[in-house]
Amino acid sequence: MTRRLPHDATTAMFVHPVPLGQFSSPVSRTALCIALGAASFSVLFGALPVAAHAAPGAMAASTPDTSSPNPDHDISSQQPAPPLQPTVPGSTEEEIIVLGKRWGQAEIASERDLDEQQIGAYGADDIGDLVKSVTPLIDGTGEAPVLLVNGKRITDPSEITGYPPEALARLAILPPEAAAHYGYPAGKRVVNLELKKKFASWTTDAGISAPTAGGRYGTQLSAGRHTIAGNTRWNAQASYSRDTMLRRIARDIPLRPEILTISQSVINAENGDIDPDAYETLMGASETASFNAGINRPFGDFSGSLNFNANRNSNRQLVGMPVASIRVPDGNGATTLVSKLISDNALESRQRSTSFGVSASVSGPVMGWQSSLSLQYNNSRSRNAYERGFDASEVQALVDAQNPSFDPYGAWPDTPLLADRTRSRTQSLNGSFNMSKSILTLPAGAVNASVSLNASRFRTRYSAYSSASKAFTDSKSGSEQVDGQMSFTIPVASRAQDVLATLGDLSLDVSASARRASDTPLYYRLNGGMSWSPFPILNLRASLSHENVEPSSDQRNGSRMEILNRVFDFARQEYVQALYIFGGNPDLHGGSSRNLSINAMLRPFKDDLATFNFGYQRNVARGGISALPSLTPEIEAAFPERVIRDASGKLVAVDARAINIAHDVNAQISSGVSLRWTEKVAAPDGTPPSPAAPRPWSVTATINHRWQLESKSLIRTGLPVIDRLRGSGQPRHNISAQLVAGKRGMGATLSGNWNATAYVRGGTAGSGMMFRYPANTMFSLSLFAEPEHLMPPREGKWWASNLRVSLDIQNLFNSYRRIDYIGPGTAPQALARDEIDPMGRTIRLSLRKQF
Repeated sequence: MTRRLPHDATTAMFVHPVPLGQFSSPVSRTALCIALGAASFSVLFGALPVAAHAAPGAMAASTPDTSSPNPDHDISSQQPAPPLQPTVPGSTEEEIIVLGKRWGQAEIASERDLDEQQIGAYGADDIGDLVKSVTPLIDGTGEAPVLLVNGKRITDPSEITGYPPEALARLAILPPEAAAHYGYPAGKRVVNLELKKKFASWTTDAGISAPTAGGRYGTQLSAGRHTIAGNTRWNAQASYSRDTMLRRIARDIPLRPEILTISQSVINAENGDIDPDAYETLMGASETASFNAGINRPFGDFSGSLNFNANRNSNRQLVGMPVASIRVPDGNGATTLVSKLISDNALESRQRSTSFGVSASVSGPVMGWQSSLSLQYNNSRSRNAYERGFDASEVQALVDAQNPSFDPYGAWPDTPLLADRTRSRTQSLNGSFNMSKSILTLPAGAVNASVSLNASRFRTRYSAYSSASKAFTDSKSGSEQVDGQMSFTIPVASRAQDVLATLGDLSLDVSASARRASDTPLYYRLNGGMSWSPFPILNLRASLSHENVEPSSDQRNGSRMEILNRVFDFARQEYVQALYIFGGNPDLHGGSSRNLSINAMLRPFKDDLATFNFGYQRNVARGGISALPSLTPEIEAAFPERVIRDASGKLVAVDARAINIAHDVNAQISSGVSLRWTEKVAAPDGTPPSPAAPRPWSVTATINHRWQLESKSLIRTGLPVIDRLRGSGQPRHNISAQLVAGKRGMGATLSGNWNATAYVRGGTAGSGMMFRYPANTMFSLSLFAEPEHLMPPREGKWWASNLRVSLDIQNLFNSYRRIDYIGPGTAPQALARDEIDPMGRTIRLSLRKQF
């Protein structure tokens, strides 16, 4: 007979045959079980000197070798339990298996796990890339999940995302109810990163990328040190990347008529002509440098962390020819355009930003509550400059005055450069406190409570100079914000506890949150959810929330940013580089929102071979807050004050700050299937494979489909309802797919995305013009190989040790989403392929080396 002492996890940590005949009374047996439980707990945390009682072979197996970053040499968290001893019929001995919590495991059972073999199949460079790659397995929305480390909250994801994937023993995707359990907003998905107990490596990465059509290239470099020793870990990493600009001259794009007219009017160009495409970019040049460092270590029953990060970014785009133009009478009552090349350098738009941040946290038990306290400070600064042209007003005045001493075809007076400049600085200080505890034990299990409190302070200063008005503006703003959340998870039925077992497993989670920011009414949100598993293979979840939407401090007082975006102007049927303005909008006001979500997950086979997901989501907002949608004629008609055009009608700037909407409805059905298969490798007597043994293949395939049932907005009363599915470019159907296949030493990932046909009403209001985005499919392919594991084994380290070569191909078949004109009347000039997607297929080759 075998008895199992249940725990909140299912990993056997201590097994030993005990002659129970010596313990005949229930009290004695209970005392024995408690003693064995305490002993296994002590062994797990190193509190008892068990080395003297362990067999030499067992000690050798459990002592990690940290001299190499190879996963087979530094894993100490995944050692197998000693083999079970068979019970002899008729004997008085009985096996007791004490079950304990796995190292790094979360308090909530995972929905699905990825072990080291499956993690290695993705070939990710760091944990951040890995999390992005596994998002299709989470829910298919592509939204970034919240990260836990070893089952605990962290202050900033950047403190862990730079670690190499080899530092992970397991990646666990938690069910939706985990968000409320850990004090996060309802609806967030949570991923737990289970680190190895011991790991140490230097990691370097170098890559180069370029489109197959040429014209641009990029370089990436990074180096870092990452160390883990139990609950202590530290890291330091620096990275640098640079992309050159892609000029119009590198692509086959027809000249716009107005640009051609100006270029032909230049009177002082060398060789009598200039190429306007040499003075404008399709993609600007960019340069980024970053550094982050952090340490986490225990002290007593607590653990503390300290992290620092700094970033510097710069971008530069060419926006036009450096010419000044005037109008000269031709003697027949008309005028002639005369332009002059003022400089050898093109007009530019430049953005530069720097930021640094510091965060600190302390976590541990406080009066029986698992608690965490964190502080975070961020400081960011930005400078922007946009060169609009040259001031030729003095020259034009001489022409208009018919000054006989001035020859417009000769030397000109000075023509000052017209440049708009902005500068901003933002400081934020955030503090948060979270605590959770099982506060009550019901027949079906423990009731868990979680409480979160947050406070933040923002300070922003913005200054600008306008070359048109020759005026300076300077403004300051600040706000404080306090918010909190309380959530409860309540078990109702449990198969394991034999409580209402006919219902299966049933639990409820409820949460209430509130936020108060400066100069805004109180925000609140009420959320209720139910998780029900009537059968082991089926999980159902439903949630309903209601909130009064109020603008946050950042939405009202965020720092102003101006970014040059390349967008398609449907009104003039052309691509332009327009200045997009982002930041806080102090005129925002609140509203209300209601969300309904119903999801089902079916696993009909063992070993997580296949998982089917189905979901329905509906959101109704009244007087809510939204980002400005993509610019279409309908949006421009609703927000004419947000769109700035010059005298010729050319799109110049768009105020893209958040907006209020009177009414908004979204409803969709989502479905997905994921298949996972790992090759079975026979191991004699249950022993783990040797480092030189071939590793099994692991294959994961996912397909997610989103069917948008409804997507409508009413901006304000009196305006027509905007149906995004019938005239604003939103496709009704989207399918994304991913296939990952790999083993130790090699792997491949093929990703695909398909969008159904979508339509956009173009031209001016009432023109009836219609554009169509035909259905489009795009694929990407990633390959990696580790030469060390593909060649005959060698003793010692050599040049290929811990080396990885990766090849990433974005837009594998060089496809693009065409824009077709479907009437009425004659179609305008067709858009060139390079104008819609100037990059096309892009290839990146990288080398990664660990020491």
